[in-house]
Amino acid sequence: MSAMAPAEGDPMDPLADAPAAAEVLGLAVGALPPADLRAQVLAAARSTRPPGRPAVPVEVITAPESFRRMLHDISDLVASLTDEDATRLTVEGWTVTGLLGHLSAIEAHFGAVLGWWPEQGPIDEEHDHLGMTRSAVAAAQASTLAEVRAAWAAIVERVAERLASLEGRLGERVRFHGFAFSIRSLLIARAFEVWTHTEDIAKAIGRPLVALDTARLRLMTAAAVAALPIGMLLTDREPRGRSVRIVLEGDGGGSWVQSLYLGGVPSAPELTLVADAVEFCRVAAKRTSPNDLRCTVIGDADLAADVLASVAVFAA
Repeated sequence: MSAMAPAEGDPMDPLADAPAAAEVLGLAVGALPPADLRAQVLAAARSTRPPGRPAVPVEVITAPESFRRMLHDISDLVASLTDEDATRLTVEGWTVTGLLGHLSAIEAHFGAVLGWWPEQGPIDEEHDHLGMTRSAVAAAQASTLAEVRAAWAAIVERVAERLASLEGRLGERVRFHGFAFSIRSLLIARAFEVWTHTEDIAKAIGRPLVALDTARLRLMTAAAVAALPIGMLLTDREPRGRSVRIVLEGDGGGSWVQSLYLGGVPSAPELTLVADAVEFCRVAAKRTSPNDLRCTVIGDADLAADVLASVAVFAA
């Protein structure tokens, strides 16, 4: 039996209001929005949260505390390694133990630079971050995991117990790998390396990557953006006093207008780059290619290519 169609105007008819709805929709399509609608929407959004800023307050930590947390994360991972894990290959073709030998040598040198203890042996290639640790890498790869783990734990303990003493020295400048750093900047660079190698080890042994807290990521993203003029200089790019807006999304991100000239004052940006905060840091650490970074470019595409090629100044 076929169903009876509802009578016209029947309140039970689900299509009874269709003509009125269609009329309203027609009006909505045909009406022009107010001329200042965009400005109203942006003003409302900015009053709720400034562009590129996190929706919740970000814990503020110091550079020494950020580095201490990085050392804690990698030490937890190192403590869980198996003998099979130790033989897995990481960057530079090093085994996991070889990579730990590299890190141990760098931490020992770091402490010597800060005056905590004498330098261990002559440093012929201090300017070469990888070259100066080749003998330490080879020695670690020839050692047992237990021996390498013990050496790593010992140097981490020595560094960690002195980090608090740096709180009053953060503006002091030291030379590390041939560059003059403030101690604050050096600590952030060291945090970048330890985070990067923590991910290197986790990937090599098939473990989940350790998530960064917002406070540490915020320090790293701000440092990566501030280092862009150095990257432009090192890659022989001529910024000609230009500036860029960098918007990094996600927890720990933010929005910056950054001069691309070392010592320059930010001017009206000719370019806006929008990317994920963590992936931007991976580009800075040379673990993600600039060409593989999912990035929105608004403005000069040639300048964008130069900027992205200059990000990798924290390569570990």
